Amino acid sequence: MIPNLPGDLERMDEVQEKWGISAWKTYTQYGETYDSGWWLNDAGHGWAFLEKVRASGIRIISCHKGLPLPFPLMGEGNLQYRMSHDVGPAAKEYRDIKFIIFHSGHDPAMPEGPYTQGPAASGTDSLVKSVLDSGLGTSSNVYAELGSTWWQVMREPDQAAHLIGKLIKYLGEDNVLWGTDCLFYGSPQDQIQAFRPFQISEEFQEKYGYAKLTDETKAKIFGLSSAKIYGIEPVEVTRLAQTDAIGRAKASYLAHADPTFKTYGPKTRREFFQFAGMDH
Repeated sequence: MIPNLPGDLERMDEVQEKWGISAWKTYTQYGETYDSGWWLNDAGHGWAFLEKVRASGIRIISCHKGLPLPFPLMGEGNLQYRMSHDVGPAAKEYRDIKFIIFHSGHDPAMPEGPYTQGPAASGTDSLVKSVLDSGLGTSSNVYAELGSTWWQVMREPDQAAHLIGKLIKYLGEDNVLWGTDCLFYGSPQDQIQAFRPFQISEEFQEKYGYAKLTDETKAKIFGLSSAKIYGIEPVEVTRLAQTDAIGRAKASYLAHADPTFKTYGPKTRREFFQFAGMDH
């Protein structure tokens, strides 16, 4: 829901009743014109939206921050609303609402580095600064979601270490979440495989105060922390997943596993020329 669009606030009751939603998704960068947007903590659109969220009883907000929305959805004037300085004040005022900040406020134009005191124009530092300035600290009602962000940085180990390290350091290991945008790039298996063995170097741990990434921490990021937010019981979900169609197919295969390592295509120079029709 986008409160600066005519009728969106009024539609929230209908959306809740018709679709049985679990959270509210919103975009502060979006507006009717290319130079409009809104802030979570402004006295107009922001507070009105948060009051409706509170009244709905569904007190989870998934708010897009950081990554610029693609044109023609927005123009240069909308870009300022990608910043996260409004998150902390809104979360402090509405402590009964969980604020999941999609993309963690990450700005691809700003390489990730250690958090430094001072003005933070954009990026994840904007989110961290907002949380710190509001006195929220770790384990607050602000969560950093990694959708698209991990995909952006996983090729750059130092950036990835700074991103994960400072989010855990300043927001808490229970407040960093795996992201649904991982599906935008095809199968997310490469992103999962890149994160499973990923580790912050001992040098960065000592120099910047980052925590070592334990299996327990990664399990929280992969889903356990999100399950807690949405009131999902992991043991029960796992049990149900084992008996659905995919679970049954997996169990059937594992009972009679028959992997093949056969490769296709030419394997020698002669086979290549034959394949290409060049063997005369």
